[in-house]
Amino acid sequence: MLNIIRRPGLRSTLKAVIVTVMLLLMLIPLSMIRSQVYEREVRADEAARDIIGGAGGSLEMVGPLLVLPYEVEVSEELDGKLRRYTRRGEVSLLPEYVSVNGVLDVEYRFRGIYRVPVYTVHLEADGGFIIPGPEVFPDAAVPLTNEYRLVVGIADMRGIREVTPLLWNGIPVEFGPDAGHPSLGMGIGAGLPEFPAAGSAVDFSWSMEVSGGGSVSVAPLGRDSKLQLSGNWASPSFQGAMLPDERELDDEGFTARWRIPEVSRPIRPFWDNGAAVDLSAHALRVELLEPVGAYTRTERSVKYGALFLLIPFVVFFLFETLGGLRVHPVQYLLAGAADVLFYLLLLALSEHIGFNIAYILAAAAVMLLISFYARSITGGRSKALAMPVVLTGAYFWLWVTLQSEDYALLIGSAGLFLIVALVMILTRKVDWYGAENVESTEVSDPMNSGSEGDEGEPGELDMLLPEGDSDEGDGE
Repeated sequence: MLNIIRRPGLRSTLKAVIVTVMLLLMLIPLSMIRSQVYEREVRADEAARDIIGGAGGSLEMVGPLLVLPYEVEVSEELDGKLRRYTRRGEVSLLPEYVSVNGVLDVEYRFRGIYRVPVYTVHLEADGGFIIPGPEVFPDAAVPLTNEYRLVVGIADMRGIREVTPLLWNGIPVEFGPDAGHPSLGMGIGAGLPEFPAAGSAVDFSWSMEVSGGGSVSVAPLGRDSKLQLSGNWASPSFQGAMLPDERELDDEGFTARWRIPEVSRPIRPFWDNGAAVDLSAHALRVELLEPVGAYTRTERSVKYGALFLLIPFVVFFLFETLGGLRVHPVQYLLAGAADVLFYLLLLALSEHIGFNIAYILAAAAVMLLISFYARSITGGRSKALAMPVVLTGAYFWLWVTLQSEDYALLIGSAGLFLIVALVMILTRKVDWYGAENVESTEVSDPMNSGSEGDEGEPGELDMLLPEGDSDEGDGE
């Protein structure tokens, strides 16, 4: 039985099976590292939410609206008797035009090893209303002009740092917390000191300073609306109901402009608050998008871990198949363990020094370690130079793949194809059934060099079985 296993062809097959099993086993610690990446990313997200919440949350501003309370006498038959009572209601009115300009000042806040961008945004808003007539109210309604107010919806009011008085037709009016509008939610409001005659035009303006993090969302409500947001953040993500009409991006920051005409969104000029309208669906948002984070890129690199485990295994297997060397399964495992440690080093270092430098250091450390180990296995032969060359190319290929999100799958597939093609080319002349061809010659002449080597000159397959390993020798 031992003689069968020692036959060159069968032993090469058995070694390939063993190497494959070891490769599959190395996927277990690789999956554990991937779980560790996910755990660290979750912890970083929790720290980010805490920091953003402490800074005031994400700004979500909707408005302004003119709220016009009214009373109306209602008759209703109950138990055969006609009863009359007074019902209160409110009408919401859009401005004729509104313009909002916001400037973000972005900085980092830290919690332990985690950092999160937060901002202070200075907003300036101005616009105008056309004072409505009785046509906006229900029949027989009595407007409560002394309760008219202008309201602005702000989802999280913790971030409000300062609000200037509302200038209503040149008259300053202080803002205060608003109890909540059916369509806006919580926010701020200002009671109006005077209300000109129907058909009159009234201008308004105010400014405010709000802190927060994550994103800035503004829904400027007007029959004709304009929004401009700018800030010192080089990688904004424009989201929401509409993309900006104009945008300027550079290393110093961004500027984005929107213009929303009345016909581009289905909102009536006025409506009764008895039927709530979803106004947040029309918000325009800028998210402070971080460049692809260290955790995301580390997680993406782990996806290629099985391929990178395959590379040193294939090189060692080719050393055995083509180079006449003997590599023990433990040596395969040690090389695989070093390769797995690359991802753990990358994760640990990237949390402190950034992904790019961490990648270079982790790749260099693992490459040098495996190359040094390969040199000791080959006895310092020149063929040991293949290992650092192959690993350098592999880590460079992974680096390019991580930098390209859109073409990552294409680059990864092409790399895997090239590895398989290279192995097929290098082993195309190997007689994997060599054991069957040399069975008869082994019986008559156990010292025969094999099917591929000339007499006295070992062939590629015979390199796998040095003469001293045969149990058919002279004995001691």
